[in-house]
Formats: sequence, C-alpha cells, structure tokens
Amino acid sequence: MAEPKDRTDNLPHPRERYRLVGHERAELAMLEALRSHRLAHAWLIGGPEGIGKASFAYRVARFVLDGRDPFARAEGASSLNIAPDAPVARRIAAAAHPDLFVLERTLGTSGKLRTEITVDDARRATSFLQTTSGEGGYKVLIVDVADELNRNAANALLKIIEEPPGRSLALLVAHVPARLPATILSRCRRLRLEPLTPAQIVEIVSDLPGIDATGPVIAEAAALAEGSVKRALMLMEERAVEFARLARDVLEAPPGAWRTAALKLAGKLGARAGEASYDIIFDAIFDWLQERANRLAVAADARAEGAARLWTEIEMRKREADTYNLDKRALVLTSLKEVAELAL
Repeated sequence: MAEPKDRTDNLPHPRERYRLVGHERAELAMLEALRSHRLAHAWLIGGPEGIGKASFAYRVARFVLDGRDPFARAEGASSLNIAPDAPVARRIAAAAHPDLFVLERTLGTSGKLRTEITVDDARRATSFLQTTSGEGGYKVLIVDVADELNRNAANALLKIIEEPPGRSLALLVAHVPARLPATILSRCRRLRLEPLTPAQIVEIVSDLPGIDATGPVIAEAAALAEGSVKRALMLMEERAVEFARLARDVLEAPPGAWRTAALKLAGKLGARAGEASYDIIFDAIFDWLQERANRLAVAADARAEGAARLWTEIEMRKREADTYNLDKRALVLTSLKEVAELAL
C-alpha cells in the first residue's frame, strides 16, 4: 500500500501510534456508542490537519477488530487502548489485517502518487465491506483522507454508506468536512477532533525520536502551530517561524492592508527560498481556510462552501507547481489575494 507523500518523516505512521494525547471527548463518545450498542455504521472524523485524526481512526479500528464482540469489551473499558504487542495491533501495524481496508491515494501508472482517490480504489473498498469477515467479527474501512475523493469515488462510497452491510464500520477522516458531498455528510455521525494545545504538542514532539531541538524552540513552534503536530515540526526548521508569522500577518490583515503585508512576505522569500519555506506558507494558508470553513460550517454560514472551494483550488495549483516546478512565489501572492477577496 502506497504511503502518502505528505506524511511527516519524524512521525510514526498513524497505524503505529498507540498513545493518545488529547481527544478525550472523542474517545468517550466512541466508547459510549459501543456501550449502548448504538455504533453508527459510518463516522466522519473531522478537524484540522496534523492533529491525530488518522491515528484516532486506527485506534478505533484496533479496538473494534480485537475479538468478535467490541460491545461487551467496551462495557468494562476505560479507553480504546489496545497494547502494541497485541496480535491485532501487530497485524494492523504491518498493514496485514484481513478485516481492515485503508482507502487512500495510490500510485498511478507513472509511479507517482495520484493527487486524488480514484473510483477504482473506492470500488475495491466497497467490495471489501461486502465480503464476509475473515475472523467472524467486524470489517472496518478507513478513508484517509476523504477530502481527496474525486466525484466518482465519493459516489461509489456513498452507495455502501447508504446501504451498509451488517457488522461493517466506515471511518472517514476529513480535514475540511465541508468539502464533502452533502449526501455523505448527512449519512455519517460526525466526530470533531479539536486542535491540540501547545502543551500537548510539546509533550508529543519531545517524545519523538530524532528530535534535537531545544525546549524553547519546541515551545515556540508549538505556540504557532495552531494545534497541529505536523505544523510544529515544520516550524522547527530554519526561518520557518518567521515565515509563519509573516503569512499569518497577511491572512489576518484588515481589508485594504493585505497587499503591504503580502509584499513584505514576498520580499523575505527572495529568489532562493527553499521548498520548506513555501510549504510553511501554504500550510498557513490551508490551515487558515480549514479553520474558517469548519467554523462557518458549524454556524451554517453559506460562506463555508466558498472557503472549502478555494482551499481545493489552491491545493491543486500547488500540486501542479510541485510537479512542473512552476513559480511558487507568484502562486503565494495570487493565493493570498484570493483569500483576501473572499472576505472571511
């Protein structure tokens, strides 16, 4: 199974993460659903990128697949934790559990990772759920991430969500749920994971192997990371904090003032800015649009759709710029201008 290219090198894969930091409310909601025998067949796990949504989905999968009756085990459980050396945990960590399917972007004919989840992969996922469990219990599907489903793939997945087989569980991870079709949103139980606190990010990052940054550097990155471990790790790179601050200044600038702030950022980038610098800036843009889209969606504000659409458009342009080595400095300025014009 192909590994998404945007996984952070310092972090273990989500299927290999066992310790839960934060998200206690989400875990309690899942446990209560199991204890009451009211486990929805499809869950939408939403929240900003880099806060542990996929790790939480794998945590749920381990619990549900550990034996044939997760409902009985939930009655006496205080958490969803499964020991790393448990057989179910070892098989999931090795991507070898027969009753777990992970729907994600796969390699194309060129050998490169596709930019979206295709309908053929979605159909394989739905066929998987329709087969009999190899171990007599549940079958679990994780979609990581649902934002990347193309239209046909989303329609194929919708069919299995509308008419789910017995003892099947679909866990859809989404950075911006507002980007998904309303038909899918209406058929999933929503579970929002909140951004991590700076203290929680410091705790997670400090415990990672290969981290040689000092405590103050980690703390500063955590304070600017907006709840994302992935973003904190990127901010710890050289000059990243400065670029993050400048990007935030543009995004938060009052109407009419964004251009001055944007030109200051462009001047700092210069002609020799590295890929990490641009990644930091685009991450700031994506995080800002995600936060606005999610907040507006909760308030049933129609502007949520516009924020989600712009997020998608900018993301596609950045991928094209990465592929064809296009001018990212110009793309940064264009993207910031479009965000300002959206007036969120």
